[in-house]
Amino acid sequence: MAEQSATHEASIRLVRSRSSVPRARALLRAKLGEWRAGQEAVEVAELVLSELVTNPVRVVAPGARMVGVRIECRERGAWLRLEVSDADDGRPEVRWPGELETGGRGLLIVDALAFCWGVKERSAGIGKTIWAEVVTPAAVPAPPPVGPSVMS
Repeated sequence: MAEQSATHEASIRLVRSRSSVPRARALLRAKLGEWRAGQEAVEVAELVLSELVTNPVRVVAPGARMVGVRIECRERGAWLRLEVSDADDGRPEVRWPGELETGGRGLLIVDALAFCWGVKERSAGIGKTIWAEVVTPAAVPAPPPVGPSVMS
């Protein structure tokens, strides 16, 4: 009997601190290991999640607002959805920093590595959730092989 594909989820709330970036990565790595996800997506997902968490921890927010992280895993890591929520109203935008600028490349990295990504309003109405999906080649069906041409 074939094993059914399980969907796994994990969530954590983090303080707005630079130490939250490695904590988010550690949660991701631990959960993907627990869920026996393939190693193929782990490194890409770690980098994408790092970039998604870095933006809200660098922005000043009123009060002690937390940053929410949600991880969804299907097909043993062949498909991952990473979500980072915060209460800030600012919308993330892809920037094209100059060679000498030391920051501002986070969403360029996410755009290059993620299958797709976007921003949505939070259901609570405060702030937003930025999400990205990481898909390994195993999750995308290969095109059918092309046979020899019957035309002469």
